[in-house]
Amino acid sequence: MRTTKLLNTQWQFHQGEIDQPYKTAKKAHALGGLTAALPAEAEQRVRPSAGGVHFLKLIAQGNLEDGLRNLAGTDLTSQLDETWKTVDLPHDWKVDLPYVNDPQNLMSGSKPDGVGYYRKVFTLADDLFQNNRLVLHFDGVMRMADVWLNGVYLAHNNSGYTAMDLDVTEMANYGNEGPNVVLVRVDTTTGPEGWWYEGAGIYKSVWLEQVPLTAIDTDSAYVYTKTLQDDQAQLGIEVTVENYHDAPIEVVPKVVIGSQVVNLATGQIPAHQSQQFKQTLTLHKPRLWTPETPNLYQVTFTVADDQVTKQFGVHTFDYQADGFYLNHQLYELHGVCEHQDMAGVGVALDQDLVNYKVHQMKKMGVNAWRSAHHFASTELLTAADEQGLILINENRLLESSPWRIADLEKMVKRSRMHASVGFWSIANEEIIGNTSLGNRIAKRLVRAVKTLDHEHLVMSAELLNPQGEVDRAYLQNFDVLGVNYPEAGVMGAGAELIKQQYPELPMMSTENASYFSTRGVYRDNGDQCQCNNFGSMYSMVLPGKRQPGDPGVGGTAHPETVMAYLKAHSYMGGVFLWTAFDYFGEPSPFGWPGTGSQFGIADSCGFPKDYYYYYQAHWTTPWMVHVMPSWNKSALDLDDQDRVAIRAFSNAQTVELIINDKSYGRQTVQDCQVNWLVPYNAGELQVKAYQDGQLVAQDSQQTSGAVTDIKITPIYEGQNKILYELQGIDGHDQPVPTTNAQVVLTVGDGEIVGTGNGNPANTELASATQITLFNGKALVIVQKFASTCQLTAKLN
Repeated sequence: MRTTKLLNTQWQFHQGEIDQPYKTAKKAHALGGLTAALPAEAEQRVRPSAGGVHFLKLIAQGNLEDGLRNLAGTDLTSQLDETWKTVDLPHDWKVDLPYVNDPQNLMSGSKPDGVGYYRKVFTLADDLFQNNRLVLHFDGVMRMADVWLNGVYLAHNNSGYTAMDLDVTEMANYGNEGPNVVLVRVDTTTGPEGWWYEGAGIYKSVWLEQVPLTAIDTDSAYVYTKTLQDDQAQLGIEVTVENYHDAPIEVVPKVVIGSQVVNLATGQIPAHQSQQFKQTLTLHKPRLWTPETPNLYQVTFTVADDQVTKQFGVHTFDYQADGFYLNHQLYELHGVCEHQDMAGVGVALDQDLVNYKVHQMKKMGVNAWRSAHHFASTELLTAADEQGLILINENRLLESSPWRIADLEKMVKRSRMHASVGFWSIANEEIIGNTSLGNRIAKRLVRAVKTLDHEHLVMSAELLNPQGEVDRAYLQNFDVLGVNYPEAGVMGAGAELIKQQYPELPMMSTENASYFSTRGVYRDNGDQCQCNNFGSMYSMVLPGKRQPGDPGVGGTAHPETVMAYLKAHSYMGGVFLWTAFDYFGEPSPFGWPGTGSQFGIADSCGFPKDYYYYYQAHWTTPWMVHVMPSWNKSALDLDDQDRVAIRAFSNAQTVELIINDKSYGRQTVQDCQVNWLVPYNAGELQVKAYQDGQLVAQDSQQTSGAVTDIKITPIYEGQNKILYELQGIDGHDQPVPTTNAQVVLTVGDGEIVGTGNGNPANTELASATQITLFNGKALVIVQKFASTCQLTAKLN
């Protein structure tokens, strides 16, 4: 029977280089040092046979240890010291490092690169190997990873975005053979994979899998929709059975979907070989998967004593000259692009935290997500399957080196059955795209994807030029041409010119907006790296503060420009906004002390910025209204007549503005917004939204006093974590949106594992005991020890 065991707890971690263990050896399992059991963990570092002991003593005047040193070069001196600490996974060691003002690291988050070591000791039952294979899985290690096991150099991995799966059956120690020791060296100094914050360390789960000798190849177990018509779906079924026995076997794999049982063909599999089985199944009256109705089917593959269970969705994807089709219906993509980091934890996100990120965007009306610019994690795939998102799963680079191809093929097989995957992107903004070199490589990558994935569309997110110049042969590789920022002024009419040249070419927007904004900020402040939510005068492409209309002012494109372009060019299929959350690194339009981006629709904590509600008004149907700005005078940008701009977002017909019980009239909503310029008066700013003359929603902002207390609100609870919003309030319990007060934290029945405040110029060290509010708010992430936990927060 197949079993799995997480190895996420009680790792020893060392920040910085040590005497690096050898990768090649003179004698087997004899490297010793930290790659093997230490004297305190086992009787001896190396377990030679009687003949080995005899020989080692012969060559070293009876001294066994001298013999090991002389013959095998065994390290018999390395020990753990006080520089090693205990950590649990997932772990991103950069979170705890100080920010450094170094221009070379500005784009990657102003944290230094380095080397770290992880070491784990575990035991196995003495008879485990007799009827099983043992596989050690690393879901993600950032970045260059070298792995040793029991005194042997085991493996190397180049990419932080590709999993490692290592069969250690013969190498492991069982029973009284002693404990198992795995040592992992992680190096981020060899060059980044991306230009954003990527973190460092074992940032995903590590687990052991016990696999029977007659086994299903998990990644080969595959169900996909072949056709969908006349209230029935034709499903393709594929599975490979592996025979690890020393003799041939006869098998009849079985597949169960709901009440339907399919016995595949009888197979004769020779010893230590495998065989693929294929079948077609008709599913009547299928429950279709869509982002609005994410219906999932469970399928169980069984052979002998092995069983693998997966989920899948029934759906079809197509892209035509007029847009994207889901289940044969024209469907508009309301997408976001997103890196994989988050406030408080860096890139060390478990399923709970990824679920939270997806949850925040779903509330805005998002139905699509681009994993930028790397393979989607298992956690993201799972959240998208269950909550309902169409994913663009993105290959890291337009390269066809053997290891890149191997990585791509592995991750395609691992991801292809997830219901959420709609597209494979083979690359992003590659400067060799649309060249003859790019064409040859793209053809190779697309072939790798389509050989393994029979269901999903293949595209690439391409750079535009104002002339609309493209390479015809290059375009023919893709089901759809993805282009970034077609709405941007700096791109000219590039996308339109391509469409004019190739009117039947399917085209889609793969990246949009990149709009600067800092949560809670309503006037630019270059010294503090803050951008006005009404529209910054800083530019994406020109230095310093600019004038309205200058290239790149406010970002690559304003949200209104994005939505207007989509309305006029519906064949682009939708949008993918850059980005969902703010992320660490890429602090454009500023330099130091900027440490994070300002492109997010929410800040790095997931707290919505104002334009979150602009998109929500476009993309959701429950009546809503949101008013900006906040109403403390110190935060506002008043003109010379003491007037202030007010903007409300709504999906209703009209909105009324009221300040201190004085109405400034109703306005008709256009492009989901209304605007006023009125004299500032402290007190209450209120808006009311009306549909057919009936009040359907309202929102308000109040002028606050000084902060006197902290309001604690749980905003998301997962299986293992609770996320709390901290908000500064005054003596009348009103939020104080301008406070940057310091807060002291304590928790019962839990552990604080991350804190953040969304400040894009934050340079404070991470702390589990205190946090500084930013514009009135902060986030605390608590690991639960019980069903409930108690967080307290007091002003310092």
